[in-house]
Amino acid sequence: MTPGHSASIRVRPRTNGTVAFDVRYRLDSRSKTTSFDNQQAAERWARIVRQIGPSEALKLLEIDSHDVPTVDEYAERFIASKSGREPRTFETYRTYMRTSISPAMGTLPVDAVLPERIAAWVTSQQVAGSASKTIKNRHGFLYAMFQHAMQDGLVKKNPCEGTGIPKGENREMVFLRHREFDTLYQCIPDYWKPFVRFLVVSGCRFNEATALRPGDFDLDSRSVRVSRAWKSSAAHGWYIGAPKTDRSKRTITLPDYLVDMLRPLVQAGNEYVFTNTTGGPIRQPNFFTNVWNPARRLANGRAPFVDKDGNPKDGVQATWRDIPPAAEPIGKWPRIHDLRHTCASWLINAGVPIYVIQRRLGHESMKTTADTYSHLSPDVMYAAADVFAAIHALAPPESDTTPQPAPQI
Repeated sequence: MTPGHSASIRVRPRTNGTVAFDVRYRLDSRSKTTSFDNQQAAERWARIVRQIGPSEALKLLEIDSHDVPTVDEYAERFIASKSGREPRTFETYRTYMRTSISPAMGTLPVDAVLPERIAAWVTSQQVAGSASKTIKNRHGFLYAMFQHAMQDGLVKKNPCEGTGIPKGENREMVFLRHREFDTLYQCIPDYWKPFVRFLVVSGCRFNEATALRPGDFDLDSRSVRVSRAWKSSAAHGWYIGAPKTDRSKRTITLPDYLVDMLRPLVQAGNEYVFTNTTGGPIRQPNFFTNVWNPARRLANGRAPFVDKDGNPKDGVQATWRDIPPAAEPIGKWPRIHDLRHTCASWLINAGVPIYVIQRRLGHESMKTTADTYSHLSPDVMYAAADVFAAIHALAPPESDTTPQPAPQI
């Protein structure tokens, strides 16, 4: 998209008593006019001129797109056709349109969007600094929309087909060895320890764990049923909805020591098993700021809180005064979600089958689990090497089958 193009509309009476709607613009530093018989067509083309410039807009006049919806118009129709989605999903789609797609091609008829424009749009996002995952998500939405337009007979080919999407570096997952987790765990205030222990043992997502109610737990069978998660949207605020995928609805077994730790919370009679210190639902931003980050700092041998200049804060609440910085820093800065990764890596190291880990974590397929986690821990690779070492040690010596030279006669 080339910004800065202008176009105005002037109503001009004709000698036959009708009126023409003249779109006035500049091309090659000269004033130009293109006339239309009705105001709607003139306004539509003027918007295109303002978005992509008169040179490109003139080419579109050769395409009979007067009755074809624009990208903006069809996108809203496409979004409205979706059902069974969470409100936040619709907000995300409309955000894609408002912030990225509409400024680049919103005024164009859907059959006038060519692969070159999609490619230029992707490149412009990359230049603007958008993350590769964000670009991929926006492109995926647009691809689905044009597939729908093909079904409606509005376009013959999906212009998003074959677009090269830039590959970015994924932020490396952090997984903790048992000793490192123990160090971090000792830096967690007592009130929060059952919650943190549950996250790492269950492998639950944060918003799944915080949505658990007492009735979800069967302490006699040492299990918990995950069937809902917290979600949020601008229109609805925080609300309880279905978990991430159908596979995310699952039953997770728990060890005895965790059942004993959770029993008082389950039997406390609160609406949710895990709550903040005032009895309300736990929100991840608050938990990160007030609990997780101070604990990470302590686990790395630092003060739990610092001021804007990086100096330790005075007047730290009593909760943290009794927790000393770790004598042996762990040297890692795990995110809260890395407890889920840590759970997976421990299970892999213990030799738990991938399909069992998949079900525990609620992944859609074993491939997702294997692709995401099998590389995390080198222990498994060493174990594989040790297997072959053991096989070699038990194998009988190989017979010498080296050909011998024929005797001389």
